[in-house]
Amino acid sequence: MPRRFALLLQFVAFAATLLGLKLWLIHSYGNEVPFWDQWDAEAAHLYQPYLRGAFSWLDLFAPHNEHRILTTRILGLLLLQINGLWSPLLEMVVNAALHALALGTSVWLMSKAANERSLAALLLFTLLLFGIPFGWENTLTGFQAQFYFVLLFSVLSIWWLTISPTFGRWWWFGIASAVMAYFSLASGVFALAAASVILLLRFIFVSRDKQELAGALLLLVLFMAGVLTTPVLELHAQLKASDAKHFFKALNLVLAWPFQISPEALKAAANEWPSLMEWLLVTARNLPALVLVCCVIWKRPARSNPVWFLVALTVWFGGQAVAVAYGRSNDALSSRYLDLHAMGVLVNFAALVAICTMSQRWLRIIAVIGGCCWILATVSALADAADELPTILDGKRYTTSVQESNVKTYLIDKDSAKFRALPFLRLPYPDADRLAGLLDSPDIRRFLPKIIQMPLQPAAIAPATESVFDRGGAYVSVPPCHCEFLGSYGAKGDAATGETYIKYDLPVASTRTGGVFALKVAGYPATAGRIDIIQGSRVRQLRFATDPREAWVERYISVRPNEPFVIRLVDSSAKGWFAVSQPVPAGRLDRLVSSLLASYGTFLAIGVAAAGLLFLVCLRPTAAKALGDAVQERIL
Repeated sequence: MPRRFALLLQFVAFAATLLGLKLWLIHSYGNEVPFWDQWDAEAAHLYQPYLRGAFSWLDLFAPHNEHRILTTRILGLLLLQINGLWSPLLEMVVNAALHALALGTSVWLMSKAANERSLAALLLFTLLLFGIPFGWENTLTGFQAQFYFVLLFSVLSIWWLTISPTFGRWWWFGIASAVMAYFSLASGVFALAAASVILLLRFIFVSRDKQELAGALLLLVLFMAGVLTTPVLELHAQLKASDAKHFFKALNLVLAWPFQISPEALKAAANEWPSLMEWLLVTARNLPALVLVCCVIWKRPARSNPVWFLVALTVWFGGQAVAVAYGRSNDALSSRYLDLHAMGVLVNFAALVAICTMSQRWLRIIAVIGGCCWILATVSALADAADELPTILDGKRYTTSVQESNVKTYLIDKDSAKFRALPFLRLPYPDADRLAGLLDSPDIRRFLPKIIQMPLQPAAIAPATESVFDRGGAYVSVPPCHCEFLGSYGAKGDAATGETYIKYDLPVASTRTGGVFALKVAGYPATAGRIDIIQGSRVRQLRFATDPREAWVERYISVRPNEPFVIRLVDSSAKGWFAVSQPVPAGRLDRLVSSLLASYGTFLAIGVAAAGLLFLVCLRPTAAKALGDAVQERIL
């Protein structure tokens, strides 16, 4: 089988499956209401000044907690400009693709360092590690791209800085990548530290090349500059490790994950130094990486050997662990950090492959047996760690639905006293007064996500009285839609027939989204009647392949901006009914996002099909070669 075709199939299978799993998670548990830091970092400090024309390019580098999230801000502004509205769901989908890209790049480079024939095994292990949604908090919060950017730029930086000739062109690309990693997340600075350690090790044990020493010193200077320019917040002092005991306790938790002692034992020893068992768990999880480091120092491979990249990644994930253990000692295993912690597990797996490749004869047999034991133990620990995920995700879905309802209620009734009295986590922001102030801002309301946009109000409804379509006219079993709607189910049940015209005067603000609106439909519009969108002489029917029945489905319409339009509702059946909500402004890409989220099964099917095709062509090399040649001819 042509190598390129095999690589293509492997990466298609990996990327499609991982994207399908992430899209399923967003589709099942995601919510478009912004959460926590998003209200300040995005709404108040980024989008509002940008749309006012009061935003400076220097604001892109402003601190956010201990970080300077340049890359996340640029991505957010780009998505706002394209979509027209703030859309956390769009951010989640883009972040899912970004994470798949970062992981695919990481695994590809790891396979070059460990064993190129191990790519399929590395991809499969990565899919297991990241397909289980341990990092659900990053996936279900649009404002987490920094975790994926720091991974992508750190891995590229370490590869170029350790494999390319020092001070060569690609080496400087590595410097630039490290800078971008730092401007994604503060811990990105450890890419420089990891590369400098490798250059120093090679200078001491391999080359005695003064150029490598100079490069290492330059990287150390840049690392110290990054550390010294990292913002320090007095408010966050309570989140940091208070002493060495708490630091090492948190560090053990991070470096041992997913291996953990029982929650009861952990709670009982919360204020004590790490126990012998905890240190043993850290050693067990990181044994492959530790053995690889020892082997590399012992064998002293040439400076061009890519195995140095894996040693650098070992230093890098150690730096990430130190940063989290010190900066967030009481919350070191929070879901948002697990994507970084999981990289440590992946690096250990790659180290295991490299050890088996480097070993000879009976040492290789020992390495393979030990590696199988490590894999079984790790998979078992991952399964144990995943046990609580369904309960956590169900709780997340319930909490965000309550937050959505409370925000919508406030936008309608403006009852600040009731809003302020809501319990903790019943709002998507910790300060009710601050959130109310943001929601009351006309500037911010212009770009709020469509789920909390105020609906268009009809300029006229004809007939004005005794219309078959009445407010709230839906069957009793239809779930609440938290929206204003007209429906034909009334006093006569579904026997009433007739038509209603609803006229809307389009606001000037619709130009930002290109005249895209979303509305919800329930009932039997496909069999009971029709919904027409009329603007001037243009009439378009809103079509349905199947009836929504007693459920709400979302549909999108596009109209010419700044021109009035009419929605005509026609119920022509005495045996059916349907209901339609008032349209709300939607972003240009919101329809695409909804379609992608609903198509998660298609991505999974593509992934499975690519994996199956790869398996089949591996069984029949002759057919594989013919198929690969045909694909290449078609491409050319």
